Amino acid sequence: MADHQRFVIVSCPRTGSTYLVDYLAAVDGVRCLSEVFNERMVLLRHHRPVDPRLEDMSFRNADPLGFLERVEREVGDCGWFGFKLFPNHNLPLLQRLCADRRWRKIFLWRDNLVEQYLSFLLAASHFGRKEWGRVPDESKFRAWTGELIADIHTIESNYQAIEKALTQADPGDVFALEYEELGDVAVMRRLLRFLGLPEAAIDAAMARAAAEPGLAFAPGPNSAQRVQNYDEIRAILERSRYKRWIRP
Repeated sequence: MADHQRFVIVSCPRTGSTYLVDYLAAVDGVRCLSEVFNERMVLLRHHRPVDPRLEDMSFRNADPLGFLERVEREVGDCGWFGFKLFPNHNLPLLQRLCADRRWRKIFLWRDNLVEQYLSFLLAASHFGRKEWGRVPDESKFRAWTGELIADIHTIESNYQAIEKALTQADPGDVFALEYEELGDVAVMRRLLRFLGLPEAAIDAAMARAAAEPGLAFAPGPNSAQRVQNYDEIRAILERSRYKRWIRP
């Protein structure tokens, strides 16, 4: 297997993780794939597999580590190899990689759980859960509120699973950043240094990100502008410990 620095983006849906995958994949020498262990399909995003077994979920699920090694081998020579992993994809694998010093961990989270959850509902409404790209800024929807609090609790529990797994990691192997920091040039520069890229490659990556619109982080409108029944959601959250995240 090629000798390269391995990294894994540990996160949850609607945190900007796809943007981060694309950002890192655009850096020279870096190969960053998507949700290799997605529960519905193998999502490689930045690699078209040659070996048909790399699209076989049963083969993947039977031996996750062996499958991951096979993906690494096929990706070929590169200085940095990574992918993103959510707790619901494969929690035992996430725990194992967090404890493995050969893997650097990028922990990406979104502080505003309400915005994260409503972004998830918006994407599900727009894409029908078949894909999870950026939703057009003009899209609006009516949110179902029946499980609002319970679903936010689920997001919290997923973050807790990540944080518990990261307690097994060496502190020097973890880089944590929040959704809003994806647009901070200084933070992104520190991230590339954390991965071990040389300064010349970092400067080139910064210049490319500034020049290419698709690599510039641009959060969409907030949920108050997208959700047609936002007043109903606000009324529910006013009676909860999440009220600090709702916008008038």
